Amino acid sequence: MSVDVAADAAARSAVARLGRRDLVRAVGLLAVAGVIPSGCGGAPAALAPPTDATLRALSPRGYATFTAAAMRVVGDAGGALIADRRVDVGLACDAWLARTPALAAPFAQALALLEFAPWPLLAKVRPFTALDPAAQDGVLADCMTSRLETKRAVFRGIRSLALLTFYAAPATRPLTGYPGPFGNESVTIADAMRD
Repeated sequence: MSVDVAADAAARSAVARLGRRDLVRAVGLLAVAGVIPSGCGGAPAALAPPTDATLRALSPRGYATFTAAAMRVVGDAGGALIADRRVDVGLACDAWLARTPALAAPFAQALALLEFAPWPLLAKVRPFTALDPAAQDGVLADCMTSRLETKRAVFRGIRSLALLTFYAAPATRPLTGYPGPFGNESVTIADAMRD
């Protein structure tokens, strides 16, 4: 799978800004205070990784959290492709993080923060994957517009990888109108190569 070099660099930059120390501090303070729920119930089956998948960088819960967040980031048409498993952003994200191990730990922490951090840190009480789509949108909007840099960094990192992994999948080309490097029925190879 070919990934645009600029998009890959932008995603690396956004994930690198997550700041391991800030995330560890926030999660640690919540854990010490006994505020972080255990999440023993697990993620919904619709968001779980395929049974035959071997995750190298994400936990099954991280996979589910990222998949749920990506469905909200890419919108309804894209979310339907993810829900139908025609695009598996979780596996693509896991593969990307396995190739960039320095970013895997901070990104996993960002996903844990998104999944488990309750109010007042995030605008929710239940785990992110247990919320309805409108509530998930609210949590992501709160992160995006927060005064706290850590919450904005969590949003930027998750959004960057969600867009990178989603739009790198060939099944998303009809949404963008991009004909691919070899053209299609209405766009010739020459048209696709034209600047």
